[in-house]
Amino acid sequence: MIKLDTNHLTKLEEQVHSKLADVVATNDKLKIIDAAELCDVSPSKVSKLVRKLGFDNFKQYKLYFSGQQIHMEKKTKSSEIERLMQFLENFDPALVDDFVSVFQKYKKIIIYGLGPSFISAEYFGYKLTISSDKNVTVAQSEDFASRLADEDTLLIVLSVTGKFSSFENLFTEAKKNGATIMLVLEEYVNTLNSMADYIFYLSKFNQDSSLLPFEKTRTVFFIFIEEVIARISGGGSR
Repeated sequence: MIKLDTNHLTKLEEQVHSKLADVVATNDKLKIIDAAELCDVSPSKVSKLVRKLGFDNFKQYKLYFSGQQIHMEKKTKSSEIERLMQFLENFDPALVDDFVSVFQKYKKIIIYGLGPSFISAEYFGYKLTISSDKNVTVAQSEDFASRLADEDTLLIVLSVTGKFSSFENLFTEAKKNGATIMLVLEEYVNTLNSMADYIFYLSKFNQDSSLLPFEKTRTVFFIFIEEVIARISGGGSR
């Protein structure tokens, strides 16, 4: 699971990440030893940094920040039940903690989704309304969502692949109004140029690639939603 959020990095890690992200953008052949030398740190420090950002290794980090596609782990012939079992076996509760820690900072929550993701957003909105004191709104209209957004708003966008529709206009308008943006994706897709402030990837086990985005299940979303609600309500393991 990759969780792109640099807010939890130390000052040194931020400096190393800033330098390396620029370097690997033009040199994806850079070795971890050379990267460590360049930043005057140990290779283990670089390794710890990339894992802290959610990457399995330095190679994944290089691919991501050079704009290339990362091939996440998947069993192409597995059934949906097998995929969900893999997801559950590898589920990281820290993802829920990180989501809730961001969620708690904002008074207004807008949850945005399209197609089946909107149905997931409606369910999420309902659960958040009865389990928190936030002002929660669910939307599938860009204009409506952006008009409601302000500096007290966390805009949460749900999407399985992030490929069904571009969120660029929505993000641009929401940013103009001072909102913070969180993009929650089920599957990995390179979001290097995304305007989102927080990006969560829920699973490294993808659904059948022959399925169109609207044909894919939202089961992982619902599992994640229930874990978030349990944490907000004071339940769930830590």
